Formats: sequence, structure tokens, C-alpha cells
Amino acid sequence: MSKVREKAPAENKKRKEKDNKKRILILLIVSVVFFVFLILITVFSEKGIIHIYHLNKKLVVIKADIDRLQNENQRLKREIHALKTDFSYIEKIAREDLGLVKPGELVLEFVQKRK
Repeated sequence: MSKVREKAPAENKKRKEKDNKKRILILLIVSVVFFVFLILITVFSEKGIIHIYHLNKKLVVIKADIDRLQNENQRLKREIHALKTDFSYIEKIAREDLGLVKPGELVLEFVQKRK
């Protein structure tokens, strides 16, 4: 009977080791699955990394448009100021854009020959 009692603790110890290995394996598998799930959510969700990357690209384009439009606005403000105050600029615009001439001026137009 003492042999049976001696084997039982050894078998129990082996069974506990197997149970512990199974628990560790299950815990490892669950942890890996959870980690993969978190990575997928982080990358592909509505507020994920890919979405943020596309939004940053759009932000760069929008900022470039804002800079371009601000420069255009400054140019137009300078032109408006010149049109309101600078008579020589007004005359230049009238001559170049509208083709106006002063009374008594002679306009010469040079025509290139076609080959």
C-alpha cells in the first residue's frame, strides 16, 4: 500500500505540471489573439493609423491651398491699392488690357510674317 501512496503524489505532480503547461499554452494563445486583434483595430479602424495617414495627406494639400490663396489675396490687395491710388498703373492697365490710347497718339502694330 505504501507503493500506491508513493505513486499517487508523483502522478499528481505530473498531472499538475501538464495542467500548468496547458494553462500557459492557452494563456499564450489568448494573449497572441488579443494582441493581433488590437493591432488590427489600431491599423484598420475608423480612427486607425491608415485613416490618420490619409487625413494628414489631405491636411498637407489643404495647407498648401491656404498658402497659395493667401498669397493670391495679398497680390490682389496690392493691385486694388494700386488701382485706387496709382494713376500710372491705371494708365498701364488701360493701354495693355483695353488697348486705349491718348488723343493724338499713333499706335503701331507689328505683324509677323507667317512662314
